[in-house]
Amino acid sequence: MELESLFGQALLSRAIGIVYGKQPITAFCTTDNKCGLVEVPGSKPGTVYKVFPSINFCGCESYKGWVLKQKRQPTCKHVLAAQLALILNRKKEQTIEADILFSLKQQFLEDCLQHSSKSGTRHDK
Repeated sequence: MELESLFGQALLSRAIGIVYGKQPITAFCTTDNKCGLVEVPGSKPGTVYKVFPSINFCGCESYKGWVLKQKRQPTCKHVLAAQLALILNRKKEQTIEADILFSLKQQFLEDCLQHSSKSGTRHDK
């Protein structure tokens, strides 16, 4: 009930649906067992969102619209599903080297910046 009061029934239900859905949530953990990246399946077949457990951000349209623009919810179903999957241990784990994780984070940031400039939200002088 506390989670529902924080996130709302609809968002929580969608996130739980992902956690217990047919497509696995994959957690990439370093050799020292620190989870650094989670891949969460999207609604459309073949769509996967990369979520970093320590960052409340997702590249999905819902995050852009409901969280960033309208400020109507604190996060999206993918970020919440990633957190729930880690807490409930409902994930498939893959070990990844720390330098590869760093490269993935760097690529994620570059992709976000590139997408931002294409959508016209970045202002260069």
